[in-house]
Amino acid sequence: MSMTSSAGPVKVLVVDDSVLMQKLMTQIINSTPGFQVMGVAGSAEEGWDAIQDLRPDILTLDLELPGRHGLKLLARVLKQDPLPVLIVSAFGGPGADNTIQALELGAIDFIEKPDGSTHTLEGFMKHVAAALQRASASRRMLAAAKGLAAQQRPAVAAPARPAVASHAPASHGKVSLIAIGASTGGVPAVQTVMRDAAHLRLPIAVVQHMPAGYTAKFAARLSAATGLDVREAADGDRLRPGMAVVAPGGPKHLEIEERRGELICHLKDAPLVSGHCPSVDVMFHSVARALGAQAIGVLLTGMGRDGADGLLAMRKAGAATLIQSGETCVVNGMPKAAFELGAAERVVPLDQIGGAVAGLLGERPQQRTA
Repeated sequence: MSMTSSAGPVKVLVVDDSVLMQKLMTQIINSTPGFQVMGVAGSAEEGWDAIQDLRPDILTLDLELPGRHGLKLLARVLKQDPLPVLIVSAFGGPGADNTIQALELGAIDFIEKPDGSTHTLEGFMKHVAAALQRASASRRMLAAAKGLAAQQRPAVAAPARPAVASHAPASHGKVSLIAIGASTGGVPAVQTVMRDAAHLRLPIAVVQHMPAGYTAKFAARLSAATGLDVREAADGDRLRPGMAVVAPGGPKHLEIEERRGELICHLKDAPLVSGHCPSVDVMFHSVARALGAQAIGVLLTGMGRDGADGLLAMRKAGAATLIQSGETCVVNGMPKAAFELGAAERVVPLDQIGGAVAGLLGERPQQRTA
């Protein structure tokens, strides 16, 4: 992967067939401190040639391109010349499926194009700047993860630092729920964990930072990939074995409540928590209150610290808590914050988390077929 010197700007290649968007992206990126557009391309073919010639640090990619679809360029880039890719996407609608597929393939994040009403130019500029920071933070982690993918990693997870004396001991009750939180890079990570834990048939609750218009599509793709009954959470949903819910993209937080022996989803209007709505912290705190030791918390890749405090609350309540290992994260922000708090009982590589959850339940890991 191309890397810039510590003194130079992060180099960005823009691939979009709209001359207007090329100019807008160039203006925004060049006005973001530490970033510089090194080239633009109007098709997938031009984009691939520019990547070979210019060796950018970050690629921004529109999926709707003339000729070859942007998804094909993305797959080729990530297979042959991996670098952080930001999808620049039209909001919701049919394009949401393509965006989710791009994130599954390994794009690290996406930016919603302005539509003149809900998604304003001002908001778009802020989102581009924030996404560039996430992409820049991911570069070294992405390189490390790609290198590890070709190696045989040991099956034993690295232990987290010991919990402080006030935490509950590592002795858990009968588990009734798996709670998962993720952000940047989380779409394929959540899918991996849920696929590997699907045979356990436990209810699963997921908060993946994603705006409205995408979470229903994400839930549908998870359902197809895992064989579980996965749906976007609705207020009052009752969680059952073999069922999973994905918190809908803002403006409500997802909480899990226990009522007369049933697990109920509650969608709550509230301000941003840890910078997000829905927030992983809110969901984890609710699980700690409702289930105590009868839950497993899993915190995956993401920038920031959302979920760290909630995972700590779960551990103090007696729940088993796992975080994704830093070298397998796209961005090791949220798991690292949880580790530093002592919230993690175990630190586990992504492809071993499902097996670790099965082990906590006394079950055999699912055998991978691919």
